[in-house]
Amino acid sequence: MFVVRNVASAVCISMQAKEESFIPVHPNEFQAALERSAQTDQNALEFVRSIKAHLASKIHHRIHERFKRLIEGYTFVDPDRESADAELAATIASEVSNNELIEATEDLLLLANYHRLTPSQIYQALRTATSWGVSLKIRFSDYKRLRVYARGDALGHRVARRWYRLFRKSEFSVPIYRQLVVAFERSSPSGQLHLRMLKNIPHADVDMLLPGSIKITWLDQGKIGIPTLWGFSMTVTRLIRSMWILALLGAVEIFRAVWMYIAVGIAAVLYSIKVFFSYRHARNRQLLNVAQSLYFQTLSNNKGVLLRLQDEAEQQSLSQAMLLVYVLKNWENQGARLRPLDSIESLDLACEELLDKLGFGKIDFDIQASIRFLLEARVLQPIQEQEELQGRGKENGIWEFAKG
Repeated sequence: MFVVRNVASAVCISMQAKEESFIPVHPNEFQAALERSAQTDQNALEFVRSIKAHLASKIHHRIHERFKRLIEGYTFVDPDRESADAELAATIASEVSNNELIEATEDLLLLANYHRLTPSQIYQALRTATSWGVSLKIRFSDYKRLRVYARGDALGHRVARRWYRLFRKSEFSVPIYRQLVVAFERSSPSGQLHLRMLKNIPHADVDMLLPGSIKITWLDQGKIGIPTLWGFSMTVTRLIRSMWILALLGAVEIFRAVWMYIAVGIAAVLYSIKVFFSYRHARNRQLLNVAQSLYFQTLSNNKGVLLRLQDEAEQQSLSQAMLLVYVLKNWENQGARLRPLDSIESLDLACEELLDKLGFGKIDFDIQASIRFLLEARVLQPIQEQEELQGRGKENGIWEFAKG
């Protein structure tokens, strides 16, 4: 048997964690990793297996009840919603508070271990673009609300051809977000809340997820402008030469020939049309690059994002609960006894070390939220009989594994 103080009375860990709380595997994968490890306590693992279904059921019911109003409310501001009566849909949507939906969505994202990007991180993405992305011009005045969330800050690998490598394929390391969620409401039309979820997005390409106008690169501008100016100058030069020949022949007087100016004007109009279509072609090519870049990275849109987030929140909560149960049961099997206050820090460190040993990397485990859930799910329960036998009565905050 072991004891642990109530989390409400525990002292928070003062050291600010640098790692994320995101466990990058499904609960089944976490269980498989425990089964493969040679250092795994088989009795503790069997105990985790025995209560896994109970934990999953409790987590599913808890999250569903907490966020069902969010799912129902979002239906009326979903841009993909089909409605036979547009006026009625607009009336209902006006009664739904987008502020409340945004805040509830953020709570769901935090539960799934996402973190919100700061304005400086978003502005940094607007100033840069990778070789695999496209530079966009974003006007923040077009948005009433805009929030970006990410999890899984890691290094990804991309292949590109560089001129200084004679255009041979080379692999580069690029900082990426394993998953990214963008929530925004445009100024016009208002009332619709857009949600987008993507994977493996480079830090510098976050702006690609937002509606904006394509920035034509200097290279494209040179490809369009220089040939156009050269062709226009050559046309005018040829016209002038032709007019001098006609003038020498006495057919016309060059400075009084009205049709010469008309010819120059027509040439200017034709070249203006050519420039317009050249820029349009360049813009469409850049949009195609955006579509190709995001085609395999898109996970879901709008209401599908909320449903996926619910599932991810359940997976994260279940993985955390299984991890904590395993460590607690392992300690109990070894005869360890947790002490007040410092036991929380020791338990948190043991969970993080186990995640690292299993190959999941450095993760900031949320020990307090996990213990609170185990108490609510009655996996842990107060010690009563022992305290009463010792004549001290029930001391609030002392817990053990529930029997049966």
